[in-house]
Amino acid sequence: MQTVKFVTTDDKKVLVWCETNKLSMFRDFLQYILDSCKDPENFMIIDTKNDLVYDAYRIATEMYQMKKRTFEERMNNVQTGKWAKFTDGQIKELESKYD
Repeated sequence: MQTVKFVTTDDKKVLVWCETNKLSMFRDFLQYILDSCKDPENFMIIDTKNDLVYDAYRIATEMYQMKKRTFEERMNNVQTGKWAKFTDGQIKELESKYD
């Protein structure tokens, strides 16, 4: 299950609602934040079920040891940090166990 909805947009921020139980979506979103955003430190992940807020940048860089990729790494779909040891097939296999 994966749903994404743009909730609000203004000149300073965009609030996006996203529900997912897909590990690959979570990984790709964290990598997108690192690769494409001018200020990745400003991204927060909000757990509405448990009423918690997480710093997405710290989760990506400290917990998963991800880094901003070079242009060549992006073109070759290189995964960074702890994700590098898993193939896309292995991630999809893990996801299928929890669907």
